[in-house]
Amino acid sequence: MPYFYALADQNARLGDPIMRPVFYDYPAAASASCDQSMAFTLGKSLLVAPPPKPESPQTYDVCLPAGGWYDYWTGQRVGTPEPAAAGPIQSATQAVPTARTLGDRVIETPRLDHLPVFVRAGTILPRQPLVQSTSETPNGPLRLDVYPGADCMGTLYEDDGRSLAYTRRGYFRQTVRCTITPTGLSIDFAKPEGSFKPWWKSIAVTVHNWAGAGAALAKTTRVAVVNNNAAATATVTVPMQARAGTIAIDGRQARSS
Repeated sequence: MPYFYALADQNARLGDPIMRPVFYDYPAAASASCDQSMAFTLGKSLLVAPPPKPESPQTYDVCLPAGGWYDYWTGQRVGTPEPAAAGPIQSATQAVPTARTLGDRVIETPRLDHLPVFVRAGTILPRQPLVQSTSETPNGPLRLDVYPGADCMGTLYEDDGRSLAYTRRGYFRQTVRCTITPTGLSIDFAKPEGSFKPWWKSIAVTVHNWAGAGAALAKTTRVAVVNNNAAATATVTVPMQARAGTIAIDGRQARSS
């Protein structure tokens, strides 16, 4: 829900749709060799790829835009480099001989119990504990799933969800960025905008595709790191960042490409 609410805020302010054709943020996708008739993105960061022929049990290719992607369900890096010329022409734009940046390709098998969802490398994805309705206050920390990559960022947004107070700065909006450093990963929280106090008191930050994390600092305070070697994640929990601040986690990417 936090990710979608931030997208709704972006839609209200800037007009960007929540559900988008893949080429909206990734123009090169218009000439991709895969059948993308059913694929779409939610914001810039999530790509949903149902089978292009729902009635067929045959495997199908998913073309992921350049930059790197993660499987949402496993948190693992996915994709093999897309060939320079692959498969039959799927669209008129593909037939035009223009240069484009090649991305990755994933082969999926249609399943009733699985919807392929991919996360752009460079995404900071906010999530919350399960609630039964939007009127219920979540119990627990806000969760930030960090998928290191280029232009790494995410947005936190919250308001009361009922009134027009957001038109009078009665909201909380905070940009979060991540940068790979020589010693690990820096996660930077910008100064929040607005006057609203959000529901979360702490933030659990999980870095995906990460290895070797032994220490982390929130500003100057040392915080514990929980490593999951099987999932290649490192998790730290810090207080809500009511001011600008930085979390530094040592380690390295488990898979660079």
